[in-house]
Amino acid sequence: MPTYSLGLIRDLLGGELDGNPELQVTGLKRLEDAREGELAICLKPRAGVDGQRIAATALVAPSGLPLDYPNVIRVENSRTALIALLDLFYPENGRPSGIDRRAYVSDRAQVAAGAFIGPGAVVEAGAILEAGVQVHANAYVGEEVVLGEGSILFPGVVLYKGTKVGRRVRIHSNTVIGSDGFGYVADEAGVLRKIPQKGGVEIGNEVEIGANCAIDRATLGVTRVADGTKIDNLVQIAHNVEIGRGCCIVAQVGISGSVTIGDYCVLAGQVGVSDHVSLGDKVVIGAKSGVMRDLESGEYIGYPAISAREARHAYPLIARLPELRKEIRSLEKRLAELEARVGTVHSAVEDLDSVDGGSAE
Repeated sequence: MPTYSLGLIRDLLGGELDGNPELQVTGLKRLEDAREGELAICLKPRAGVDGQRIAATALVAPSGLPLDYPNVIRVENSRTALIALLDLFYPENGRPSGIDRRAYVSDRAQVAAGAFIGPGAVVEAGAILEAGVQVHANAYVGEEVVLGEGSILFPGVVLYKGTKVGRRVRIHSNTVIGSDGFGYVADEAGVLRKIPQKGGVEIGNEVEIGANCAIDRATLGVTRVADGTKIDNLVQIAHNVEIGRGCCIVAQVGISGSVTIGDYCVLAGQVGVSDHVSLGDKVVIGAKSGVMRDLESGEYIGYPAISAREARHAYPLIARLPELRKEIRSLEKRLAELEARVGTVHSAVEDLDSVDGGSAE
């Protein structure tokens, strides 16, 4: 593990150092794991950080965190600082290149110089692999697939025929892109007949797709994921879906067919989106929510999803529903008793009016 001075780290992060700039640290750890000689990082301002229980030689901390510690580098954004520190202390190994003798590469594929194809990988005819592409062990690149410059397929990834992947895309193990969309129609006898899926999939630049995801090809046209979108593990994206730029799709999300998602949207864990729904730009859907209608920009939670503002008033009442039900029944009973009494009074008054009228005659 390399060793760096606090002065160098301060300059790298553009922070302010309270302590000795010549002091050397080795390794980057969490607050609770760091030991003497190591650097620890606190990721967000929070009260109750006990400097007496931290064993690290130095800390990186948000500038707003009140902390009395002998060596602290204070930064505006500790999460972006974390990225720089991870690159510093844990640099990636050099980019591999070459074609392993145990790989199969069609002589009609175009593979740029410097690309890497690992053992057991398959690259079919008409595929185009641009400079710096990595296809790791047992990955499959189908016919006429395009892999843009610097993109990486980790072990076991499958790209069906015609899939197009942009530049600097990372696709993690066992993800399948371009499989048939789930399209069937029942005939007169009720038998489900398959609708041929003849479209494709296009993945933009700088996209990252987690492990064990499935992105289906379109029936006609294209299933599309635009530039900069990040997709977590175990996500299902159905045929003809269009996802905009810079979106964040968290684990176990299911997106039904022909859904349109705008730019910079967030779908938290286990969100489900019904077919043919449209989400505007910057929509945020909370975990376990169900989206069954078009939504404009804003925050939504629940099943079915409603605006977060409405939900903050509605959902606290759920736990009180049994109590409220009893109160309503009690009020209904009291109202019925009052109505009965009023009816009795009205009847008595009518009787009196009748008697008075008879006496007057």
